[in-house]
Amino acid sequence: MADYREEGEGIVSTGLLGHTLRLAAAVMVTGLVVVLLVDRNDGMAGLGDAGQAAPQVAAAPDPVAQAGSEIVLKAGAHGHFMVDATVDGEVLRFLVDTGASSIFLTPQDAERIGWSKERLTFSQRYDTANGEIRAAPVELRSVRIGQLEFYDLPASVGEAPGSISLLGMSFLKRFESYEFRGDTMILTW
Repeated sequence: MADYREEGEGIVSTGLLGHTLRLAAAVMVTGLVVVLLVDRNDGMAGLGDAGQAAPQVAAAPDPVAQAGSEIVLKAGAHGHFMVDATVDGEVLRFLVDTGASSIFLTPQDAERIGWSKERLTFSQRYDTANGEIRAAPVELRSVRIGQLEFYDLPASVGEAPGSISLLGMSFLKRFESYEFRGDTMILTW
């Protein structure tokens, strides 16, 4: 998700080009779901409530480590950084995405934390690699990873069903720094 545009701006694709873009988006989403399922089966599990390890498949190592003022994330087999975060009291799985501009929730995850589709106004537009999507602005009371917790965070809820929620740049900018070392991402505060 690169750009944010208010409703009414931009051009809506119709006809053969519009159908082709929607088909391409469906293929991309399906591919992402397959990659995420493979990553999840590779033992990708983060920290749950109160810093306790979330249930994991087999005896895989915990990809989230915390030392002092750092959170260290290990990439899955396909290079994705996944983390379980407690959002408004519910544990949700996120993809840490430096290409996303904000915190972005799937409608399914939004429903789990109390944002039903009927309560949402889809007034935002995002240009993504899969084309333009509509989203609704929301505010998250809290987001916690391990012992680190942020309060009153702006986020967006996608209108169309999605495969995974994203922690984008608006979240990462809250850290003093973030860096990559091989298959490791280090978040420092």
